[in-house]
Amino acid sequence: MFSDEEISILAAEIDAQLLELRSLSGDTSLKSSDKEAELVKQNQAIAIATKEPAKSFLQKFWKAAKADLCEEEGMLYKQWDKWGDLDNKEALSKFGGFLAALGLKGDFLITGIVAVTVIVLHIGVKAFCDEYGDRKENA
Repeated sequence: MFSDEEISILAAEIDAQLLELRSLSGDTSLKSSDKEAELVKQNQAIAIATKEPAKSFLQKFWKAAKADLCEEEGMLYKQWDKWGDLDNKEALSKFGGFLAALGLKGDFLITGIVAVTVIVLHIGVKAFCDEYGDRKENA
């Protein structure tokens, strides 16, 4: 989907946005709801790329990604559970496929993949799955 060079550029952009968010909060012990409030730039990028509110798109993304990201047998879930982090390149590869399946392409795919990856990494996988998942399915 992306060349090695494109993945490196996107990974660097993700790292830069995460660093910016961490410098804004200055406190890594913020609750996930407080961390989510900091994600204005990423939510705006998703709204522009998808032409819908970020929250509703992220709920669609959750449905597409939940087996890999939110369920114990998922590869990204296992990675997060073990390390408390996701490899940017692995996340880009997986998330890119999910976003393309949701209809994003071209520059909108690039914008969306950076924004979604930053959101998931900033608030954390569990918080993302709890926030955007269908709680009825989780009950």
